Amino acid sequence: MSVPPRRYPAFDGTPVVAATDPHRPVRPLIGRESQRREIEAAVQGLSQGRPAFLEISGDPGTGKTALLTEVTRVARAAGIAAFNGRPQPVDGDLPFGAIVDALDGRLPVAGGERLDRLPTAQRDVLAAVFPSLAADASAPSAPDVAAPYRAAHAVRVLLEDLASSRPVVLVLDDLQHADAGTVDVVCRLMCTPPRAPVLLAFAHRHRQVSPRLRATVDTAREVTRLHLETLAESHAGALMGEDTPAHARGELYRASEGNPGYLRALADVLEQGPPGIDEADIAPVPPWFASAMAAEVARLSAVGRLVVAACAVLGDPLTVPSVAAVAEVGEQDAYSAIDEIASHDLIRLVAGTGRFGFRHPLVRRAVYHNVSPGWRLGAHARAAQSPSGGRTSAVGTAPHLTRVATPGDRAAVALLAAAADEVETARPRQAAQWRRAALELLPYDGSGPDGEDEHTDVRTGLLLALGRACEAAGQLRQGCDALAEALRLIPPGTGGRRAAVAAGQARLLHDLGRSGEARALLRAELAHTPDEADRAVLSFERARLEVSSGAPGAACADAAQAVRIADRLGLRLLGGAARGVLTVSAVLSGSASADGSADFSRAAAVLDLLPDEELAALPEAPLWIGWAALVLERPHEAVRHLDRAVAAGRSAGRHAVVCHALVARVAALCATDLPTRAEESADEAGRAAWLSGSAALHSSVLAARCLVAARTGDIDALRSHLTAYGTPVDHGWPGTLAAEMVAEARRAAGDPEVAAAAKASSGGPEQAVPSGAATRRTLSADLTAGITTGITAGTTADLTMPVIESAAAEPPGASGPPVADRPGAASLTARERQIARLVSEGLKNREIADRLYVTQKTVEMHLSRIFAKLGVSNRVGVARTLYAAPTTSR
Repeated sequence: MSVPPRRYPAFDGTPVVAATDPHRPVRPLIGRESQRREIEAAVQGLSQGRPAFLEISGDPGTGKTALLTEVTRVARAAGIAAFNGRPQPVDGDLPFGAIVDALDGRLPVAGGERLDRLPTAQRDVLAAVFPSLAADASAPSAPDVAAPYRAAHAVRVLLEDLASSRPVVLVLDDLQHADAGTVDVVCRLMCTPPRAPVLLAFAHRHRQVSPRLRATVDTAREVTRLHLETLAESHAGALMGEDTPAHARGELYRASEGNPGYLRALADVLEQGPPGIDEADIAPVPPWFASAMAAEVARLSAVGRLVVAACAVLGDPLTVPSVAAVAEVGEQDAYSAIDEIASHDLIRLVAGTGRFGFRHPLVRRAVYHNVSPGWRLGAHARAAQSPSGGRTSAVGTAPHLTRVATPGDRAAVALLAAAADEVETARPRQAAQWRRAALELLPYDGSGPDGEDEHTDVRTGLLLALGRACEAAGQLRQGCDALAEALRLIPPGTGGRRAAVAAGQARLLHDLGRSGEARALLRAELAHTPDEADRAVLSFERARLEVSSGAPGAACADAAQAVRIADRLGLRLLGGAARGVLTVSAVLSGSASADGSADFSRAAAVLDLLPDEELAALPEAPLWIGWAALVLERPHEAVRHLDRAVAAGRSAGRHAVVCHALVARVAALCATDLPTRAEESADEAGRAAWLSGSAALHSSVLAARCLVAARTGDIDALRSHLTAYGTPVDHGWPGTLAAEMVAEARRAAGDPEVAAAAKASSGGPEQAVPSGAATRRTLSADLTAGITTGITAGTTADLTMPVIESAAAEPPGASGPPVADRPGAASLTARERQIARLVSEGLKNREIADRLYVTQKTVEMHLSRIFAKLGVSNRVGVARTLYAAPTTSR
């Protein structure tokens, strides 16, 4: 059926003549070294006086044009004339368009008097092909003068004449769009090559090229064939700008599917946050990519342009009945249009499904934004109202409702909420956008008793879910605002949900660097919360906030209260998390009476009994147990708990938890001399920090990368990471962990300030700074002791890691049996045993600190724990307990 013109969507900015060259950014060749060598060999082969053919094929965006540009560059560098052409879309395909584009206008200059020597009939054929020669034709060309076989022969003779004095290169691009005359010339040139040094280099999309050209290339002799595949991830990274964050590169590569053109488009529009190609709204594309796609759409028929616009509104996967309904055409016309669009490779059949999809989501974006907005809205309305157009699922209908639903549409609110619930785990940004749309549709009608809003419960639920989705999407400020609005709607003193909302808002406030507001909020909630379970939640959150802010002493009371209530009420998960905070707080505050071991052991035992799926409700529990194991100098055990924290954080969409756990895992793995596994954790942490949207977490990840580079001996990477690290963003426990990592890294890199500080501290000559393989051997000090130092001392100014031999080495002058064989020594850690030996040698705290390159406060803290474990009250007691000669009975 015919489609009235009024139904056609207007395509904004579609050019009548597509100037293709400006659409394609010129970039250096990356990952195409073998193809470059083939090009150089083909050009050099012309010196032997023989013709050559070079075919370049591949999908759109794989770099075919870039390779043809390399052909031209190599040729001209060798002093060889190169002629470039491509088909030009105009009112109709220009006969021999690519050949004319390459040679017309240059023939009088290039051919000179040699053209006059050609037979008259030959010149007439060329004049019928090339407009610049028409004025010199002996007679008006007849319709059959430029018959394809005659035109091909004339072009071959012309190329032979042009190459009579020096080689010639003819470069033809986009032959998938070439007219029949151009294809015939190219095929005949390969079947009957010029008797001169002529290189014909041509490129096409292998899915769209004419069957005749494909068959000719398959059977021709001496054709160099270069088929371009996607790039490896290592090569793709070089195409991204220097400003592209390192942690974003993997995401960009996966989103681009390794296609260089799509990678460049995604990198050009990369902003803060993930570069997902399934954004809540259909994000725009770079102008150069939009123009290139407009040129492709312009080649479609009117019905084809209409149907492809409907495809862009619907999105993948596409069925013909749904497309027909939205485009308002008959199904038979839709089938024909789908065939046309697929032949232009805008959409492809999804194998085994009977459905179609755009060749890449970026293509859908470009087509969608090129459709006039009025028609687009109408199409969304038809998709939302038609069972066949909008699909039966909430997820399928939601994108259309966000654009056409009107305020007060309760059914739309329910559908958007259901769709958001369905996609929240995989696509939190989309879930957040749909919940915002649902909130905008929900009216304040005042129809409830006493004129209150009867939709308060629905609105509160949407706000809570919105806050959760925003946090998972790295939109911390928006999530915090949503929780603040939800808290305003929940009456004070309401049990259960209000405490959870307040705790979540306080957590986001702290992550945003607004810890003061978080403290005030928690203080106010605790003052008005009678429910014990709620008080346990709020006390835990306040303890977590204090220790994370650098006040572990203040955290102990709140953590202890959360533990008591959780034990009384049987809240195992909350109790485990609170015990982890209590252990870390006690250790970091330097309390000799509470080293945290008992609380840690109990919490770890409880946590081990809980299934993984239960941990997702509070992923902080395994995180804090892992941190507790780290500060208690049990790195192997820390890794086990941190692995569970990573899994639980991912399941809950809590990227901040995932990042904290991975950074701590780096420290634990380095302490166990597993730098390769630590490097993998640092890479994962980078992605989690980026998804979280937290600058503080990004700073922690850089610190982890510094430590890994120091431990692996990669000095170049180490110095690069140290430069990027700059000033730490976070403070408190995570900040000190980061600072301790950076301190060791700076020593390994030979930082003069750190070396000077070490010299001033020891009063002796500077220690030689190891590098390369030596770094891996000597950077074996106990990382966790230095971490503890930083928290206890309350400063990161002199946080340096000792460069020493094994901590278990027996010091000279020690008497008696080894310390580990003595009664009471089994409970001491390796660092405590080392300090105990030095105490027994008579060294003072300051001398021990200088010997180990740690602060004096660290020595004091460890010594207090040694006293408590051995049951002694002074340094003499340590020496007598561990090193006195054993008494023999008579």
